[in-house]
Amino acid sequence: YMRECRTKGLIMKKETKKNKAASASAETATNKNVVSKPDATDTTTHTMDVPTDVEKGINDLKASYDTFLYISKPFSSTNINNLYAKAKIYGLDPVAPSKARVLELGASCGGNIIPQAMYYPTATFTGIDLSGVQVEHGKEIIESIGLKNVTLLEKNIMDVDTNFGTFDYIIVHGIWSWVPDMVKDKILDICSENLSSRGIAYVSYNTYPGWKRLEQLRDIMLYADKRAEDKGLLERTLYTKSVLKLVAETMNSDDRSRAQSNYKINNINRVLQSNDYYVAHEYLETYNDPVYVSDFIERARQHGCAYVGDESLQRSFITWLSGDVEKNISTLSNGNYIDKEQFYDYVYDTQFRMSLLTKLSNEDKINHDETVTQDILNNLYFMAPSRNVKGVPEDWTNTVHIAIKVLMDTFKEFTVQDIVNYISSHYPGYVIDGDVLYQRLFLLIVTDNLNIYGSSYPRTPFVENESYIPERFIKYIETIVEKGGSQYLTPGNMYNQVDGDVDNGLLYVMKQLAKPISRADLIANLDENLTVNRTTKDGYNYVVPTEEYMDEVLTHIEMLGYFEK
Repeated sequence: YMRECRTKGLIMKKETKKNKAASASAETATNKNVVSKPDATDTTTHTMDVPTDVEKGINDLKASYDTFLYISKPFSSTNINNLYAKAKIYGLDPVAPSKARVLELGASCGGNIIPQAMYYPTATFTGIDLSGVQVEHGKEIIESIGLKNVTLLEKNIMDVDTNFGTFDYIIVHGIWSWVPDMVKDKILDICSENLSSRGIAYVSYNTYPGWKRLEQLRDIMLYADKRAEDKGLLERTLYTKSVLKLVAETMNSDDRSRAQSNYKINNINRVLQSNDYYVAHEYLETYNDPVYVSDFIERARQHGCAYVGDESLQRSFITWLSGDVEKNISTLSNGNYIDKEQFYDYVYDTQFRMSLLTKLSNEDKINHDETVTQDILNNLYFMAPSRNVKGVPEDWTNTVHIAIKVLMDTFKEFTVQDIVNYISSHYPGYVIDGDVLYQRLFLLIVTDNLNIYGSSYPRTPFVENESYIPERFIKYIETIVEKGGSQYLTPGNMYNQVDGDVDNGLLYVMKQLAKPISRADLIANLDENLTVNRTTKDGYNYVVPTEEYMDEVLTHIEMLGYFEK
């Protein structure tokens, strides 16, 4: 017996005992799988025959990344705890983050995997990059922190083969569209051959039709770039941005042009506001090849990969859309999930995707019918994003909806049981409609109004004489703040989100918390050794009271999940 219900198009299904038994059996079987261990120190090359023009393109890429360094950032979409939960939603059985073996292609200085390695010390992370300069910077940072579970290698993607080992998660962010076709195919081969039996690969890339608009800007910049070919990449970027600026001003000064090209002016302004590194590698590199999602799916399949869905669920689910939109896309796709994704992109002019892939042997397990069992949601952790998200439901009048919103507004993790407990506590005797609860959660997940995670990372508050901060976290912040690491990477939290509020004051307090300490002793220490000056927006300078600042920092450390007992 399978019960299905629908609210605003979203379908929930209750798992039968038979399904649960099958899931338990599958878990037992997969736990017996043995994953081979890669030689993380292997630098042996096995380069395939590469055409001269492709080899030149790869060498040019290497040179551009070696000479134009940038700050390597964490990306929350690639957080393995997030990928674990998304794979669960799609019906798969991925490896838990704490046991994962992770490979990142194009890892730069390691800014995307170093934070994850800190929060998951029992997992292992390997990153490879073509740029030896960036890899060396990353190695210095890793050594300074003292991390033993993350390795960076200067290695060409073309040199990765089955001897390199298998991984539970393969991350390819901001690489696939920007390399020659030969390398694109090799990446997909890696996502098939180097994935473990339950593995998940994440590949981001530019897509049509949305990028057809942006290609006009790239064409303008490449045309102007002919005048600056002898300059360095940064100088060329600044010059071509100035050309774009003048083109936009010219369009804006003419009524007819402004009416016809308003969208182009807006796109140019977005480019002008972007950092120089992003613009250089997005618009001036030799390669930038957007594709239609349907072509990407077919190409991945030819290389042994099954398409799971998009990391951003709303690109793969249409049942949350308004009735006419859902109905029309359903009619156009006629039950074909690939056509559904393609027509979604046509309708919404999609220009970027983050596709999840797995081995073809898992294809029959993938859930493309936009349903999820209540049992899966019962075992996930939810947290509202810190940004405003389009598509927030307008109706929050239902008691269940109100309870979910209250927990969302804490910006902390919560579970289905937490919702039930809140309602029981604040509305005694209220009978919860399970369908309303699960359908609202599912809607919020699909529309990106709730982040989801497969395991909880505790954010424990400071308890005097009990709490302390492990050495790896202190060295991480010390490396960034005091040892120049901020030139190469941006700090990230347990969700792989950028934390821009790391400074010397935070580091000083953290150092005092290397061992348990009383609140009074901490205040006395800060009173004697730390003065925090701030300036209001209208220019007034003042000293922050010690206790106020301490409480502020302790909350920050708690939100970073650094405290242990």
